[in-house]
Amino acid sequence: MSRRTRHVGQTLGVPDPVDVARRPAASRPGGRSRFRRSRVGVWFWELGYRVGPNLWVIPFACAAGGIALYAVTRRLDRLVEDPAGIGVVPEFLVARSPADAALVLSALLAALATALALVFSTSVLTFSLATSQLGPRLIRRFIEDPVTQFSLGTLLAGVVVCALTLASIRTGAGTAGVPEVSYAASILLALGCFFVIVLYVHRVATSIQAPQVVASVVADLNRTVTELDLEHRRVGRSDDPQEVERCLVGLRADGSDLLARRDGFVQALDLDRLIGMADDCGFRLEMLRRPGQFVVTGQPLARVTPASAHGVADRVVAEAVEIGASRTRVQDIEFALYQVVEIGLRALSPAVNDTFTGMTCLDWLTAALCRLGQLPLDTGGVLGQDGSVRLVERTVPFERMVKASYDMIRQAGAGNPAVVIRLLDDLTTLARQIDPGRLDAVAVQVDAVLDGALARAPVASDAAAIEQRHEQACSVIAQRRTGTLEA
Repeated sequence: MSRRTRHVGQTLGVPDPVDVARRPAASRPGGRSRFRRSRVGVWFWELGYRVGPNLWVIPFACAAGGIALYAVTRRLDRLVEDPAGIGVVPEFLVARSPADAALVLSALLAALATALALVFSTSVLTFSLATSQLGPRLIRRFIEDPVTQFSLGTLLAGVVVCALTLASIRTGAGTAGVPEVSYAASILLALGCFFVIVLYVHRVATSIQAPQVVASVVADLNRTVTELDLEHRRVGRSDDPQEVERCLVGLRADGSDLLARRDGFVQALDLDRLIGMADDCGFRLEMLRRPGQFVVTGQPLARVTPASAHGVADRVVAEAVEIGASRTRVQDIEFALYQVVEIGLRALSPAVNDTFTGMTCLDWLTAALCRLGQLPLDTGGVLGQDGSVRLVERTVPFERMVKASYDMIRQAGAGNPAVVIRLLDDLTTLARQIDPGRLDAVAVQVDAVLDGALARAPVASDAAAIEQRHEQACSVIAQRRTGTLEA
């Protein structure tokens, strides 16, 4: 990506640093030229990020919606004297007597309550199976599943509406009556709940399969890569390593360290806010930790120059750097790779011994690395509005991504010829796809695979197949380096 300078439509004065720090990124001078995503879109993204891991939020919201639905239908019952007569309620949903209505609602309430308990217990069992078979770091994916959350919420809403409607039916002599609109709504909602149960069962049956989980993790990884690439294009990146190095030399010479205020993993960086403040207040910033790394209280998190901007920069970094108890896939590409690796390691463990799932993980990891290996080299430098480097962030080198993807699976599967052969085939595919300047990382893995496999003393036929794949991979790497590889 070529270096570019962002222009602003107004002349920047010398702002009060404290006042600037309190303003949102989109309202700062020059912010709208960078901040293309609407504030509503950011709010919904933030809401989904916060609400997703909480299994109780959507079910409780659906229960509140059930109460609101009951209140609306009861209001209609009071306003309309004969809902069935004027066509508000279809004839087939009209109860013949209060006793019949109470009997039907009692049966539906019992059925929905039983189904709700079944869905809850099935969800807990799914979480347990996912933890034991796929890894504890993947349980968040199952908790965030919208089908599970809305299934629980729909059933809970059905129980609430049926219970409230049943309580409003009058069966006493002289006071008998059925709230017809509420009764019809309860019947329709209960029928909808049964369809939701079928959808939920299908979702559980498919989502717990290891190939589906691996594919969904890699799909999330691709979305993360796309989001980060768009974000980098939006804020403007420097493609000059020497300029970035000059900025780092100045930061390390007279910079002031900004310390972490809490323990935890760095989950995300708000680049818009960081680069906006660096522009507005005239300082330069180096992030010493990237998303996915752990920090402790008092550990240097960033560095700022000049040192006189320490106060405002410390406040902005504390607000713009998200630190939490666990790693997330929001900006942490390495974490998504490790999720797939964890599935592969468990599949290749002696207790499971599932070679096919291990090879599936290798295939999907290779697909992800092929895309990552085609991205432009990221120097980590973020340009300010004047075209100079204002922010330097830590990036994940491609070599580290390759090691994170293959090292542990290579070590665990060194004694399995099928895994070794598939790994060499995948490395050959990777060597064909990525930028030639990144082939060294692939070559290291190819040699390590051969050394590890031969150290396990395979039979002669397996050793011959492994050496053949190794020679093929080395040949592709050599031809890519010389530019003689035919398509």
